[in-house]
Amino acid sequence: MDSRRKAETADVCAPQLSRRAVLTVGSAAPFVAGGTVAADTDPSVAICHRWLAIDAEQRRLQLEWGTLEGWLMTKRNWYQLTPDQQAAIPEGARLAEIDARLDVLEVEGHALLKAMRPKPAKRIEAVIANLSVAARLIFVEDHPEAHGLITRAVRDLAAFSSGGK
Repeated sequence: MDSRRKAETADVCAPQLSRRAVLTVGSAAPFVAGGTVAADTDPSVAICHRWLAIDAEQRRLQLEWGTLEGWLMTKRNWYQLTPDQQAAIPEGARLAEIDARLDVLEVEGHALLKAMRPKPAKRIEAVIANLSVAARLIFVEDHPEAHGLITRAVRDLAAFSSGGK
């Protein structure tokens, strides 16, 4: 990812997940939760579930990557070392592993987004799952009103479908 590679020229500060971001995925949990999806679930829900899992793994790895890169910069003068010197540092190997995994996740995530092409949802769970993905794609800092509307729609639909309203 370009943002990881550009970080070498900037002060590294690990991004923090906002409370709203955590709640967004959590609000769809009854429909796209855990490691499995029910066999009778709409396939689009399973696709969204997998995309949300990839997104969560990417965010976790990006935080780890940023923390590790910051440590390497301050404790090992990382960007002043030659590639051979970097390769000799165990933490450098972990950085490369994270980078490679993020590249794989990015490709898989893009493929899943293409698989989510617009087609009519057959169940409310599919609508909730699609909106949950949309909420992750729209950064709250860039579009707070749109993000808020989407997360509220996810909550409202989840409540309607579970008989809460």
